[in-house]
Amino acid sequence: MSFLPIFLINLDRSRHRLEDVDKSMKQLGLDYERVSAIDGRVISTLDINAAYSHKLNAERYNYDLTQGEIACYMSHRKAWQKLLDSDHQAAIILEDDIVLSPAFAHLHHATAEIENSAYSDWDIIKLAQPFKPKESRQLDTIGDFQLVDYIKPPMGACGYLISRKGAKKMLSRTPFFRPVDVDMQWQWETGAHVLGLLPYTVDNSHTHESDIFSVANRHDARRRGWVRLKEQWRFFWQNRRYHKNRERS
Repeated sequence: MSFLPIFLINLDRSRHRLEDVDKSMKQLGLDYERVSAIDGRVISTLDINAAYSHKLNAERYNYDLTQGEIACYMSHRKAWQKLLDSDHQAAIILEDDIVLSPAFAHLHHATAEIENSAYSDWDIIKLAQPFKPKESRQLDTIGDFQLVDYIKPPMGACGYLISRKGAKKMLSRTPFFRPVDVDMQWQWETGAHVLGLLPYTVDNSHTHESDIFSVANRHDARRRGWVRLKEQWRFFWQNRRYHKNRERS
């Protein structure tokens, strides 16, 4: 694989975040491309309705997404499209409130090794420390890393690798009705299988106020308890069937 681009999603009004990441990138000797994020404070109703389904959200998710969450998903879609508009076969997607470990600089070589392994037909590879540990099984040793498969992919979308194939699959997910990181967990719906590369090389810094929460706090949204319970059961059974089918194939 040739040069692996790094796409950093950053709001125009969040210059302080950009400065922090830029400093980290320079320390690691890395270049990146900034992707101007969609701003949930100014996003139009027309743009929201073109990408997001209020109806499906009410039927399949336990609360209405905030404009910040909708804009976040749209920003990731913008980064995926940027990959497809390029000649690159894959890209690293980063959000801007992150801490990078020194091993992050070795991801280019690790990705090249994955391309030459039995797992070259990958879609998404998580790079970021999850909010909660997730059960996984090791698939292969990739240099100093372990390529793993999850029983249930971890939440969070602050750092991951995505292939052209994975980007096409995620972009076909329209309209969306869940947060972007939750949608990645429903792999049988998106068609994009999620792996992980351990040890994780990206972590949320938690040093800045959440851009999503700065628009509206998702915890203030009224919850649909019955929908949550129904979808948890749906996820459990469909996730179980999904992994059984993958084991057979």
